[in-house]
Amino acid sequence: MSKKGLTLKIFCLILCDDLANSVAQLLMKKGLHYPAKDFFSFHAIFNFILGNIASPILWLGISIYALSFFIWIVILSHVDLSVAMPMASTDYLLVPLFAIIFLKETVSPLRWVGIVTVVLGIYFVSKSGKPALGTWSLS
Repeated sequence: MSKKGLTLKIFCLILCDDLANSVAQLLMKKGLHYPAKDFFSFHAIFNFILGNIASPILWLGISIYALSFFIWIVILSHVDLSVAMPMASTDYLLVPLFAIIFLKETVSPLRWVGIVTVVLGIYFVSKSGKPALGTWSLS
């Protein structure tokens, strides 16, 4: 499937999608009133669902997550997955930052080193460009 390269409009859509996804994750975490104690029994699953189903913050997070899904589908209809996926990596930075600011979580220096390493790896993948002759492809 041949598609156009990454345009500014698609790049902005990817950033909006990442922001929406990060906000959705934050809201879903914040909206959970009753933690899952045991997910190996029907009774525990039922209590978890029943305890959280009325949370408006959780539902707002789920709604934004659904919106993010549809934005992602639009993005994939315009660019190759191998182009879009590396570009959609700001979640790795946004989610920990949001967790620190809004959920008062702590992120250790070692975790930040891991996050930076992942982001750098994604940067290098995104800069790799089109495959050269002799590289692997299933098409």
